[in-house]
Amino acid sequence: MPHSHLFLMTLYALLVSVFFTVLWKRDRRSQLKIFLQLFLGMMVGGILLAWLMFPFPSGPPAPFPS
Repeated sequence: MPHSHLFLMTLYALLVSVFFTVLWKRDRRSQLKIFLQLFLGMMVGGILLAWLMFPFPSGPPAPFPS
């Protein structure tokens, strides 16, 4: 069952953020702060990188019509 890239990126960011939050911090306030920093950093960073790469096509150049 295919999923959208945005859904998979969100799921990945969520799982990685939860993992590192639990690994690094013990009290709730610190956990919430580091979780939001990690999650939003990955989401905004991923969308920003995709937006910057958008003008550059991934495939070979299109042939000119004759």
